[in-house]
Amino acid sequence: MQVERQFLDVKERQVVIELPASFLNCRVEVIAIALDEELGKLGRRRRPHPELAGKGRTLGDLVSPIVDDADWECFQ
Repeated sequence: MQVERQFLDVKERQVVIELPASFLNCRVEVIAIALDEELGKLGRRRRPHPELAGKGRTLGDLVSPIVDDADWECFQ
């Protein structure tokens, strides 16, 4: 897969981009993302209630299962 990344200043609703010759006769995906959106438009960050903030803790390993494989009927 080839990637062509360009940063453009948009002055009108239409943008013309020149692609490499290797893209000829290929299907391409074009994604337009506004890089300078205001933080207010993105929404403010959620915060936990002050009575709950900092009270959580992690017990044990997050990756391995809590229950042993031998305890599952489907593995027998």
